[in-house]
Amino acid sequence: MPKPSTGNSLDTDMPLMITGQNQLTVDELMNWNGHSRDYSIVQCIGGTGKIAAQNHEFSIRKGTALIMFPEVTYRYDNLSDSLLFDCLSFNGYLLPRFLHTLQIGELRAFKPDGMLHILLHEITLALQSRHKDQIWHVSALLYMLLVRLTIDGDRYGAYERSDARLKLGGLVTFIKQNYDQDISLSMLAQQMDVTEQHLNRIFKKEFQMTPLDYLTRYRLLKAKEMLVHDAGITAHEIARAVGFNSASYFGSVFKKYEGISPIELRKQYQS
Repeated sequence: MPKPSTGNSLDTDMPLMITGQNQLTVDELMNWNGHSRDYSIVQCIGGTGKIAAQNHEFSIRKGTALIMFPEVTYRYDNLSDSLLFDCLSFNGYLLPRFLHTLQIGELRAFKPDGMLHILLHEITLALQSRHKDQIWHVSALLYMLLVRLTIDGDRYGAYERSDARLKLGGLVTFIKQNYDQDISLSMLAQQMDVTEQHLNRIFKKEFQMTPLDYLTRYRLLKAKEMLVHDAGITAHEIARAVGFNSASYFGSVFKKYEGISPIELRKQYQS
């Protein structure tokens, strides 16, 4: 199955590299896994089913993500006709040893919440960049994503079933739906019916960042999407649109997290 270009020619000697990104039906995924030598992260965007390899089996529904290996036979059961995946394929000469060190086996399930969600979207955005160092930037993001998988993935089974998972998942959804509003830690704590201190503690335990850190990172992600996809909107307008009351403060926060100004980032994506 042909895969889309990532923007630059790929160096086969890269330690880590993204080789493609596509949307696949389950039949296409099965065919692709049977012939590809790439690793892949697949995220269910619709439908239900089960995917298994040897002693590992995971139920799949919207939002579930899996990391899958080449040359591994997977079993697919109870598949709905609407089952659809976003697929990110990757490779590199470091991967076998790196994944072994991270103890990521032939099938790993995870929930792309928190930083995982942001990193996946950061990779999608970075693949569209025309900057000369794009391939290295994407490689660095992939490295961070795989390390984060090790941190978050081990908790997947218990966390998926826990009451904390449901409550914090609802809070993350609230942030995503209201990031453009004036949100305080007090407001987020009220959503959970807990104290601010307790919210900071449980959120940081699960996502390795505070709720306000996550809010800031999500706002910057949405700002980057607007910078890349809407050339007609100014940085001042973007600041307001993603919840910053001050354009100058937005600019300083953006540069702190991204290392460049909003306008400099926009230039990297222009032809």
